[in-house]
Amino acid sequence: MIFLDTTIFVSGADESDTLHSDGVATLRALGEEKLPEAVTTDFVMDEVLTLLRRRHAKPNVISDVAESLITSRLLRIVYVDAPIFKESLVTFRKYGQLSFTDAVTLTVMKKYKIREIYSHDTDFDLKGIVRVEAP
Repeated sequence: MIFLDTTIFVSGADESDTLHSDGVATLRALGEEKLPEAVTTDFVMDEVLTLLRRRHAKPNVISDVAESLITSRLLRIVYVDAPIFKESLVTFRKYGQLSFTDAVTLTVMKKYKIREIYSHDTDFDLKGIVRVEAP
């Protein structure tokens, strides 16, 4: 199992992103089932949609991205509940460099015993985590 971070989805959807080819390659590999089962969170999805809006993506493009991710049989979206949120607060206090969404990501990775994250975010360069930028 792998975790897919905000940077992969955004770079894959935004053709002007300097890392667009990495995002596309990762999402293509997922679609072709060349990667193991992928997990992300509703917090990551929130960031993806917000960043695409800030980058002036058209609302129908943003909706299409969201719909394709939500309905994908290859991507599992973990919805943050109270226990995950509370544990993420502990993680957030422990790692000063992380955003709260990144703390949620680490908490979910721990809960599901995921060691590999596809991300361009170097904040995930932590002991026990394998960060990959493209397949």
